[in-house]
Amino acid sequence: MKRNKFQAYALLAALSGGLMSCGFFKTDQVIDPNNIAVVTFINNPTRDQINLMAVGLQAAPRNGYLDMIRITASVGREGIYSASTDNRYFTEILGTTAAAYGGANDPNGIFNTYYTSFSSTRRQAEFFSMAAQSSSALTEAEKAGAKGFARTIQGYAMLNLLNMQFNNGIRSGYTDLNSPGDLLRPLKFTNYASGLDLVIATLNEGAASLDAAGPTFSFASAFTSGWAGFTTPTDVKKVNRAFAARAFMYKQDWASMLTALNQSFLNLSGSLSVGPKFNFANAQNDIANTLFQNPDANGAPYVLFDEVVTSAEPGDTRIAAKTRRRTSPRSSGGIVSNYELQLYPTNASPISIIRNEELVLMYAEAKAQTGDLAEAIRAINIIRSSAGLSAYSGASTKDALISEILKQRRYSLLFEGHRWFDARRYNRLGTLPNSTAPYKVFENLVRPNAETQWELANPL
Repeated sequence: MKRNKFQAYALLAALSGGLMSCGFFKTDQVIDPNNIAVVTFINNPTRDQINLMAVGLQAAPRNGYLDMIRITASVGREGIYSASTDNRYFTEILGTTAAAYGGANDPNGIFNTYYTSFSSTRRQAEFFSMAAQSSSALTEAEKAGAKGFARTIQGYAMLNLLNMQFNNGIRSGYTDLNSPGDLLRPLKFTNYASGLDLVIATLNEGAASLDAAGPTFSFASAFTSGWAGFTTPTDVKKVNRAFAARAFMYKQDWASMLTALNQSFLNLSGSLSVGPKFNFANAQNDIANTLFQNPDANGAPYVLFDEVVTSAEPGDTRIAAKTRRRTSPRSSGGIVSNYELQLYPTNASPISIIRNEELVLMYAEAKAQTGDLAEAIRAINIIRSSAGLSAYSGASTKDALISEILKQRRYSLLFEGHRWFDARRYNRLGTLPNSTAPYKVFENLVRPNAETQWELANPL
């Protein structure tokens, strides 16, 4: 399994922009906005080749996730990547240079790597599905399973990309991935609302394919330990529905959100940590969890806005579990941090992709929004109890409960890419720390200039 894992990472590198000489695909070098080599699979890959691609697809979103967290933590005023050698991590991303870029971040700058990674993952998932559909080694049910898994990963990547871009939208698709010429001509951009519809449609297509997949995947042996408990089509569909619930939350379609949650792995009486995870390793052909850091690191530590700690309720065990006080404060562009991140014990620690704790919080929000306030409070208290807090004693109104849910999301999902988006969807960006001049809280990141220029050069 380790050998296959490393082989899959080599394949992943090829899909993300390298060259590979294996006989089941060919690579055409092109210039596209994401710096991705265009890879077209030759028909009829073997089962072993499908397995390798499946491992690579599981790993594909990891870099995008890590890059996204580095940005969302800063824009959402959770913490700062206090890099000693590049102050853009606490100037540009905090909005102090926005005037130089028309009120945005630099479209040619360093904050576009998440875009490349998630766009690559989206395309890689499409190639995985195409390869599986062309394979004579797979049954029709197994082909459906591959498509369902691919659409699930696609939907995850697309939603992350869309939330980072917000009203800039995402590409609505590709004209024809089977035709090399058309591969260079992705379709036009959506807006945010139609982008959410596209994400949901992609996930729904995946769910339907998983329903047709039979009891097992052809690549079942290729699942990493991070997907333990979620290695059958039935269980991957639960993950798919969890992603769909996220999308419905952003769409404010609360009834559909509840339906999706009921089809997910939501368990109000179960472990809050259950869910698929990204695996990491400090090894050749793998990547480390870069959110791990040693105490009082000085090179490029993740330090916190002190308000994260000082605004917490006394006795909240999440503070001691996820943060620590530095022995010496760290200044990042005038922002002094007395605390730093301690989310992960080692650089090989896994990271949750989505877990039951988030699903319980989404359930509470949907119940509050649909008027079932008592059930919302019950779900809130599950989270509060797990954090060592007493039962909720505030007002039993929708607005009060939403504020409480957002607070619990802040600490349960700290440094997981949610606070910025939560503040935006409830029009609370102005309440975040350091949100006034000389700082600015961005509503979204700018579309990368390479994407803009490439579209001008390749009009539909």
